[in-house]
Amino acid sequence: MNGPSFALVEARALLPHEEVEGDRLARLTEEIRRDGHLRQPVLVDRGSMVILDGHHRVRALQTLGCLLVPAYLVDYRSQEIQVWPWRQDTPVNKDSVVERGLNRAPYPPRTSRHVLGETPGPRPVDLAFLRGRREGALKLGDARLPVLF
Repeated sequence: MNGPSFALVEARALLPHEEVEGDRLARLTEEIRRDGHLRQPVLVDRGSMVILDGHHRVRALQTLGCLLVPAYLVDYRSQEIQVWPWRQDTPVNKDSVVERGLNRAPYPPRTSRHVLGETPGPRPVDLAFLRGRREGALKLGDARLPVLF
């Protein structure tokens, strides 16, 4: 597997495969607002742009007015990435996860659990940067960091 690569991705390009929990989203949104940065990037399949891990973080950033989302992009077809069901009543596999995202028909919250051979660590990114409201902040098309649309 090519290892995870870091990129800033337009929030609108990301496809959720799971819904979010309202209470958890509210707590996380407030935590990110208070901290002023997102600590851990989300995990995204680079081929389909389906969110594998981080649905609440993406929604929280959108709520906070962010246009960009820090993401680790991975090859979801790699054998080093596994998916397991959290719920006994809902079987999941890689094909169904991608299908749910592409068809915009998400599973209920906490349906799938993704496990990577090597989990990428934190990479904090300032909210002002993600909103594009800081002098010297990334502008769409800026070559300093990879941005996917």
